Amino acid sequence: MRVLPYPSAFRLALGLLALLLTTPAWAADPVAEYEAIKRASLKGIESLNVVVVAAKAESGCDRVSDEEIETEVEARLERAGIPLAPDPVAYLFVSLVSVEPLKDLLCGFVVSVELQHVVRLVRDMRIMTFGMTWHRGGLGFASTSRTPDDVRRLLATLVDEFITVYLEQNPKP
Repeated sequence: MRVLPYPSAFRLALGLLALLLTTPAWAADPVAEYEAIKRASLKGIESLNVVVVAAKAESGCDRVSDEEIETEVEARLERAGIPLAPDPVAYLFVSLVSVEPLKDLLCGFVVSVELQHVVRLVRDMRIMTFGMTWHRGGLGFASTSRTPDDVRRLLATLVDEFITVYLEQNPKP
């Protein structure tokens, strides 16, 4: 058998065709691949802790207290069977920012739910820090008196999205 130093045109074309046919599905949709990576980052999390960070701005909007938010989020997670622990390696950060009401009629607010893990940097594995691997957020407007209800509704939606992805990645036996 004689080995040619360069592949023939036929072999080159056959190799290119094989490469095109085996291109991963995510290559056509990098956003879908990124979302899949974020979902996969929840796999194997045994427990987490909830941390609420709410802006303390004094505004004319009725607001939900940090303690109420934390209690409601923890209750949702526990009902879904997601274990909570005081010293986990993953934290579910909930942030809420409300703005000064517009003409004392309308309040704006931003709610964010993100999962942060203890991670190591690839460039230097000795460095450990927190890294966000999953995030959802939303913004809303409500009358000054309805703001707490609308904040709770948006927060419930975002936490439920987290629960869905968590349970997808960590199915119960």
